[in-house]
Amino acid sequence: MSEDDLSIQGTLAETTVPDLFRSLVRSGETAVVSLDAIGRNDTIYFQEGRIIYASSTDLDMGLGEILLRNGRIDLHQYNTAMDRIVVARRIGTTLVELGYLEPDELIRAVEQQASAIVLNAMAYRTGSYTIEFSSHLPDGTLTLPLATERLILDGVRHIEFWSLIIRGIGRLDRVLQASPGAEAKSYSLELTDDESHILSYFNEPQTVESVCARSYLSDFITCRTLWGLLTVNLLCDAEESTVDEKRAAEFNEYELEALVEKYNTLFQTIFGIVFQKIGDHVYDFMDRVIRHLSPETMPYLSGMSMVNEARIDFDQLLNNLIASGSSDHSAVVQNVLNELLYGWIFEIKSEFGPEMEAQVVKMAEGLKR
Repeated sequence: MSEDDLSIQGTLAETTVPDLFRSLVRSGETAVVSLDAIGRNDTIYFQEGRIIYASSTDLDMGLGEILLRNGRIDLHQYNTAMDRIVVARRIGTTLVELGYLEPDELIRAVEQQASAIVLNAMAYRTGSYTIEFSSHLPDGTLTLPLATERLILDGVRHIEFWSLIIRGIGRLDRVLQASPGAEAKSYSLELTDDESHILSYFNEPQTVESVCARSYLSDFITCRTLWGLLTVNLLCDAEESTVDEKRAAEFNEYELEALVEKYNTLFQTIFGIVFQKIGDHVYDFMDRVIRHLSPETMPYLSGMSMVNEARIDFDQLLNNLIASGSSDHSAVVQNVLNELLYGWIFEIKSEFGPEMEAQVVKMAEGLKR
């Protein structure tokens, strides 16, 4: 590489190997990444944002050791080849000459070795790195047909260190969105079920925390999968304006849920009083309460059963709000709750008289505090 080529250095305490790879893939760089960690050096070669080769000083990452570990050669073949290696020759050539590998199998074996080096390096927690950017790679660098994004995803999927995952994810309130073209790109990557599951949530921007709350996967696996999708640029940070809107929407949602819960507490109390007076006839009473709702309000209670002490199911209410396309959720929710309350008060007056009506009205006044 020439003296004009750019070189940057840093420590893995500041970043992660997957995030280094992400930046190189995203910007389509040609570069050599050197990782010094735990007494070994790994070198990964990028050409226009693609990993094309990798080497390592780790003795367990040698071609013969990889083939032995994968069961492609046995111990006798391994020892025979190692005994015949001389300085100028490589074990791959020796294995072919001995008839232990076919010539066309050698390139696949080298691909396996390079993949194993990359996968192993992605879990490094300590060490240093150097990235040397260049317009061309050193002469003699092999060019292997490695599936870069799938390789990176597999590397992240096997990381078991939370310290790396949270470093890659950053904050739990970080707002992410699907990158442009993510859906089309995801098909070519042949995503796992877990990866497809997490990506499916991003029809709109989501925080890390909100995806964890909705995912059927554990929080650990959810965060790790989110990080993987970030490293291959299927996800990206949401625009600042979108972040503000999303956080405002989530805050508003929390406020609405708290409001509904206040009314639910009152509805449960009224339900209990009526139940003490008329027993199971309370359910017929509730039917009459519902009839006081306007035709415009009824759809917002769709899919809801109020036999559970007259409680409003907030999740179902929110789904109905979203489906309606209403832009002012606060006004709609307040109207639904007020109409229900008025229905209760009207039927209580009709059934039990003004004295009990006054009692309920007094309880309702507490909602304004």
